[in-house]
Amino acid sequence: MTFGYVGKLLRVDLRSQKTKDEKLADEVTRKYIGGSGLASRLIYDEVKPETEPLDPDNRLVFMTGPFTGTIVPTSGRWCVCTRSPLTGIWAESHIGGFWGPELKYAGYDGVIIQGRSDAPVYVWIHDGHAEIRSAKGLWGLDTTATQQAIKKELQDEETRVACIGQAGENLVSLASIISDYPLNRAAGRCGTGAVMGSKNLKAVAVRAKEIKKVASSDEKRLTEFLRKIYITIRSNPTVQILASHGTNGQMEMFHEYGDTPIYNWRRGSWPEGVEKVCGQAVTKKMLLRQTACSRCLIACGRHVEIKEGAYAGTVCRGPEYETAGALGTLLLNDDIGIVTKAGQLCDEYGMDTISTGGTIAFAMECYERKLIGNNETDGIELGWGNGEAILATIKKMAQKDGRLGKMLSGGTRKAAEAIGMESEDYAIHVKGLELPMHDPRAFQGMGLQYATSPRGACHNRGFVAAVEQGARIPELDIGMQERLQRFTTEGKGLVVAKMQNWHELQDSLMICKFAYLPLTFLASIYTMVTGWKVTFDELLEAADRTFTLKRAFNIRMGVTRKDDTLPRRILEEPTPDGGAAGKVNRLPEMLDDYYKARGWNEEGIPTNEKLSSLGLDDVAKDLWH
Repeated sequence: MTFGYVGKLLRVDLRSQKTKDEKLADEVTRKYIGGSGLASRLIYDEVKPETEPLDPDNRLVFMTGPFTGTIVPTSGRWCVCTRSPLTGIWAESHIGGFWGPELKYAGYDGVIIQGRSDAPVYVWIHDGHAEIRSAKGLWGLDTTATQQAIKKELQDEETRVACIGQAGENLVSLASIISDYPLNRAAGRCGTGAVMGSKNLKAVAVRAKEIKKVASSDEKRLTEFLRKIYITIRSNPTVQILASHGTNGQMEMFHEYGDTPIYNWRRGSWPEGVEKVCGQAVTKKMLLRQTACSRCLIACGRHVEIKEGAYAGTVCRGPEYETAGALGTLLLNDDIGIVTKAGQLCDEYGMDTISTGGTIAFAMECYERKLIGNNETDGIELGWGNGEAILATIKKMAQKDGRLGKMLSGGTRKAAEAIGMESEDYAIHVKGLELPMHDPRAFQGMGLQYATSPRGACHNRGFVAAVEQGARIPELDIGMQERLQRFTTEGKGLVVAKMQNWHELQDSLMICKFAYLPLTFLASIYTMVTGWKVTFDELLEAADRTFTLKRAFNIRMGVTRKDDTLPRRILEEPTPDGGAAGKVNRLPEMLDDYYKARGWNEEGIPTNEKLSSLGLDDVAKDLWH
C-alpha cells in the first residue's frame, strides 16, 4: 500500500460512455509527485499538437496530490489541467474547497476525461464506482442551481459537485469550473470550463460514504509534528491579515507599492477608490462570516451580504483580492456592492473574474478612445466605473449575446484581433492570459515570472514580489546575502527560477500557498505521509522536472522566445504616479539569465543535457531529434 495515494485513476471516455480504473504506479508518483506535476506527464503523453483545445481528443484532468485528504493543514487542494482554449497552450487551474479530498475518499487520485458525449451528461463517482448520467435537465442552469439539483437527484446533501455554468456551455474562453456551494471555490483561469462544456460534461459529482480518511505512513508522528507547527502558521503576519480580512485585506499594502492595477494599468494611485473596495471595507460593511476549505486553519474566505444599493440583500461569496482588483480598481469602479455582485455573476455563470475584468477594462479603453462605439457595445455605455455597464457586459459575455458578448467572450487577445491592430496596445495579457492584479512595473521579478509562466501571466508561479519586498528564504539561498531590491534586475533570473520550482512543488503536493510553512517541512511531512524518505532537494528536482515538462509541452504547441514577453504598456509606458511612479519593466535585461538558470538555450528550449538530467529522455527526443 502506498500511503498518501489511493493508487488509482479514473478514465472517463464520453464518446463510448465507458469508465475504467487505471493503476497509478509508485514509480510515476515518485517522479511527478501529483497535482499539476502528474497531470503534466499525462497530458504531454496524450495531447498532441494537432489536437485543438475544444477537440474531443483533448484531455481534461482533475488531479489531487499526496497531501490532499490527509490531516496536513490547508491540504484541501486539487487542480484542473488541459490545453487552454484561451491561450492554446498549457492550462492549469488550482482550487480549494472539499471536492478534492472527497474524490480521494471515494477511491481515486484523479480523473482523466476524454471524448465528447452526444448529449449532456454528468459523472457520478461514489465509493470506488463511477457512472455517467444524463444531464439533460441540468443544461442551461447556473452553477448554484446545478449543484443543488444534483444533490437533490442523488438525495445526498453531502455530495460534492464541480460544475460549469452557462459560460462553459457556451464555450466562452474565460469559463471556469465552480464547486462547493456556498463556498464557491473556482478553478478559474485558462478557460477549463469551456473544455468541459465542449465535452457536453455539465458536472462531476463525488461522494464517499464508506471511507473518510487518507492514511499516512506515520500518522502518530505526523499528528504530533503538525500540532507543533500550527502556531507557526497562525503567527505569520500575512496569515493574520488573511484571517482577519481575506486576501483582499492586502489591497491597501499592494496599492502603496504601486502594485494594484488601476484604469487598465494606466494609473498607479487611487487611494480614495482602494479604501472603498479593500478587504477592510468588506469586513466593516458586508461580512457575515469567514469560510474555510478542508483542513484549513486560516479561513480566508468571506461570506457576505450586500447592505446598500440596488443589490442590497444579496448574499454570496465576498470578493477576493484578484476579484476586487479586476472588477473594481482596474475598471475605476469603487462601489463594493457592484464589485461583489459582479463576482457573484461570474461565479453563477462560471467565468474567471481576473480575465473577465481584464477583458472589460480593455473594452472600456477602446470605447473611450472611440475604437468601438455603441453599435459594437449593443448600446451599453462602457464608461469607466459604470457599474450597471459592468454587470450587463458580464451577462453578455457569458451568453455570447450580441456583438459585444461575441467579441469579448474569447478574451482580450481575440477581442483585440477583432477590433484591429490599433487596439493591441491596450490589450494587457501574456500569451493570451490576462494579467493578474499585480503590476510588474512595481516588482521587476514579477514581470519575468509572468513572461515565463507555463500558462501565461500568473502570479501564483512563484510570487517573486514577496522576496522583492524583503522576504528571506534560506532553503533556496534567497535574500541571505543582501536584500533583493524590487526595481533592480540583476540576479532575478535565478531567483525567479528557484521561486517557480518551489511553487511548482506546492502545486504537485497540493498544499495551499497561504500556509507559509518553512520549506524543509514539506520534505518531512511528505516522508511522514508517504513513508518515502526524501530530501527537500529531491522534491525540488521533481518540481524542476514537471516545470520543464510543461515548457516542452508549450514548445510543441508553438511557443518560442518571442512569446516570453509582456504587454507594450508594461515595457514602455512608465507608471505615472504611486509607489512605482516612473518605472517600466525591464524584462530584456533578465530573460537570458533566466534561460541560463533553467538550463534552456538562448531560444528558451530546454537543452538535451537538461532534459536528460531530469530523466526526460523521451522529451529530449521529441524536441531535438
